[in-house]
Amino acid sequence: MCTIVILRHIHPEYPLVLAANRDELYARPAVGPQVLSPSPRVVGGRDLERQGTWMGVTDGGFFVGLTNQRGSANLTRAPRSRGEVVMRALHSSSVEGVERYLASLDPREYNPFNLLYGDAGALRVAYARPDSERMTVADVPPGVHVLPNDVLDAPELPKVRRARKLAEVAASKPWPESVQALQALLADHLLPERAPPLRPDEEGLPDIHERMRQYQALCIHTPGYGTRSSAIVALAPGRVAHYLAADVAPCQGPYQDVTPLLYPR
Repeated sequence: MCTIVILRHIHPEYPLVLAANRDELYARPAVGPQVLSPSPRVVGGRDLERQGTWMGVTDGGFFVGLTNQRGSANLTRAPRSRGEVVMRALHSSSVEGVERYLASLDPREYNPFNLLYGDAGALRVAYARPDSERMTVADVPPGVHVLPNDVLDAPELPKVRRARKLAEVAASKPWPESVQALQALLADHLLPERAPPLRPDEEGLPDIHERMRQYQALCIHTPGYGTRSSAIVALAPGRVAHYLAADVAPCQGPYQDVTPLLYPR
């Protein structure tokens, strides 16, 4: 998952609303939301290459989502899968449980990532970087936020500014109108005139300036890489109120209500 938009304690009906696009190589096989675990009951997409997930929720209303950290480190295959981290965090089922698990991780065993986790009451983000033996953790304050392939609300990324502007429109609307606004946000193709500032480890990569500019769309379409799926989740205390998912780019197909997967009759 490469962009997660967060409405925390600002929507009139739900204390936490999340809207997310997963950007990935088209060749990497994956399937859309399904039951990943019966107890706790976890629903999310599955990466068929390494059998993890990029995002999921539990029937108790606990959310975990992961975005990659930009940089050349993602060009190598790490010993351990980041999708495994999401699954283990979902099984922890609480902020405290996730943080006990994260304390046992060595970030150097993974490609760099950002992990968003929490529920209607608490929400935090953890950063794993290959130059550190420990993950760093920060609270996500109330308001509109964006977690891209960088730190929360990274100011140098045009897509963050664009997403926050569009999300502010959705934040105050009743749920059906919020969904429409968030779907439009996730399907947005606007590109900046130039790429954001590059980091030292990005300089020299082939066509990096144009690729980084293309990656600043919220809905990405490039020859080998782009937005593969999308989701909108609303959490209430102790439960998932809504889980809508598109198993294609949000500009290419409708969202389906997959909430019943969490609460079978």
